[in-house]
Amino acid sequence: MVFVLNQRGQPLMPTRPQKAKKLLKQRKARVAGHNPFVIQLLYATGETKQDITLGVDAGSKKIGMSATTQKKELYSAEVDLRDDVSSLIATKKQYRRSRRYRKTRYRKARFDNRKRDEGYLAPSVQNKVDAHIRIIDMVKEILPISKIIVEVASFDIQKIKDPDICGVEYQQGDQLGFWNTREYVLYRDGHRCQGEKNCSNNVLNVHHIETRKTGGDSPDNLITLCEACHNKYHQGKLKLNLIRGQSYRDAAFMGIMRWSLYNMLKQLYTAVELTYAYITKNIRIVNVCGIR
Repeated sequence: MVFVLNQRGQPLMPTRPQKAKKLLKQRKARVAGHNPFVIQLLYATGETKQDITLGVDAGSKKIGMSATTQKKELYSAEVDLRDDVSSLIATKKQYRRSRRYRKTRYRKARFDNRKRDEGYLAPSVQNKVDAHIRIIDMVKEILPISKIIVEVASFDIQKIKDPDICGVEYQQGDQLGFWNTREYVLYRDGHRCQGEKNCSNNVLNVHHIETRKTGGDSPDNLITLCEACHNKYHQGKLKLNLIRGQSYRDAAFMGIMRWSLYNMLKQLYTAVELTYAYITKNIRIVNVCGIR
């Protein structure tokens, strides 16, 4: 399909490549875009439009897009999202901190007067929400979308970790009663080095399996090593087969972004609906198999 714009640059129903080629040869249209291929009419024409529904499969790593009428799919795409924002922010923070201490070594502590606006999102999450909005805007520029349906997912992370959790147990996490994360990790590992066997060094460190930039300070990314093993590992004298525990970053992202994305879309467009993956799955089963 070739996407079509009218004289005012507003989207019309797409046309066949053969007709688009004919219009370009007759100089009744001009090329307005190449990826995807879009033409703009140079003469006034009727603007009969069909109802087009844009389905958006929101995600933390990929976005699925599909624009359809009742009988035909007009547009589909899969978009890969950036996954390096948190690492870049951490690097920027590291450089800024080192520069500050290099120039003002004995600076007094500053009063913390920084405030976050209501609805603040972390830069990595905000970037992905903005990417969803940009892709939807791009599709609306080439197709007369009448309705947007956003499919999201909802995860109960604590239920994933412990299927039997219920009631007040949701407020009593693994780190309940511990002063900080380091104390919890030491207790979890039995205050023993998880590196070489029969370590005699009693000085214990908490080691990041993945770097702090990418893995953060989650207990699943931390392990107990004695000081000797810790130094040997960073010097390349000790090899350890360390695999971090299961990460719930993507599930947490979906929990944070789904309402933010939905509310932002409602402010921009009129016909916006929110649905969940399990509802879409049930509809497909009913339509294909006739099972309710």
